[in-house]
Amino acid sequence: MSSQSEDDERFMRLEIKAAYLEKTASDLDEVVLQQSKLIKDLVRRVEQLERQLQAGAEGREFPHEKPPHY
Repeated sequence: MSSQSEDDERFMRLEIKAAYLEKTASDLDEVVLQQSKLIKDLVRRVEQLERQLQAGAEGREFPHEKPPHY
């Protein structure tokens, strides 16, 4: 009978490990989604800056804005 008890305990430990792994995978998936959103936003901002630089190089003026330290 001790073999059955050992098997039950081993099975329970495996279920606990599986639950932790599922939680970790879910947490990592959320981090990846957040990072993907951030990367898309950063890419959009860089593209916007590139367009502004091109416009400036073509002789157009940038809007008159105070630098951030003012």
